Amino acid sequence: MYSYNYNYGYSGDSGDTVVITMLLTVYLVILAAVLVFALAGYLFHSFGMYTIGKRMGNRHPWLAFIPFARDYFQGELSGSIPLKNRSIKNPGIWNLLLPIIWGAAMSILIVIFAFGFAAAIVTAERTGNMGAAAGSMIGLLIFYIVILLLAVVYSAVYMVLKILINRQIFARFTTDNMAVVHAVLASVVPLYEAICTFVLRNRDFQPGMEPPMTPPPVPPVYPGGPEGNVPPMPPHMEGQHVPPVPPHMEEQHIPPVPPHTPENRE
Repeated sequence: MYSYNYNYGYSGDSGDTVVITMLLTVYLVILAAVLVFALAGYLFHSFGMYTIGKRMGNRHPWLAFIPFARDYFQGELSGSIPLKNRSIKNPGIWNLLLPIIWGAAMSILIVIFAFGFAAAIVTAERTGNMGAAAGSMIGLLIFYIVILLLAVVYSAVYMVLKILINRQIFARFTTDNMAVVHAVLASVVPLYEAICTFVLRNRDFQPGMEPPMTPPPVPPVYPGGPEGNVPPMPPHMEGQHVPPVPPHMEEQHIPPVPPHTPENRE
């Protein structure tokens, strides 16, 4: 009898292991690349805002490197944003609070949706009423569509705010038209905002866009003019008339009066 069972040492699981290993390697490479680009964008943007803040005389330019605080700092660099009939006086606060408010609201909406979905499934299993479950699912679907519409509205509002902020920052170093182009591209192209801010950080200010200069301190003015430099009178002598010194006595040396002694009196 001949046996035709040959063992070639192959395993069916080896092919799956190779595929999983390749997919995991590709995923890790992509994740590492995303992290590197994100870190590079963060640093380029932070150094750009830091330099611009120092040139504009900001007291806390180091805020450009702190998460969340850098959003407020970016809005403060732009200053008040004029609109048609009103203005955004504190864009830094809105640039900081809008994502936080939206994140909190989105979390609440997702929790409500999850509880509603779970309640609909549990109710359908206990009662066996598929009609009621279908009605609950339709309500949840409408609720989900509302969440998507709110997300679109928020994204549009926040994008417009970012464009206005970046446009006002970029307009300090380039023309108005190019500032608008840069601001729009910064809102849709990854890393464009960081690179553009870093490139423009050391450019000369446009005419009329220079930061306000702090005037030098004014020296105190004393009575008698700049040549006399006479110190102010003590409080107990204020209001008394002091006669001027005659011209022929200004340069004379007046000897001190000797003290009165009994010998001098005799």
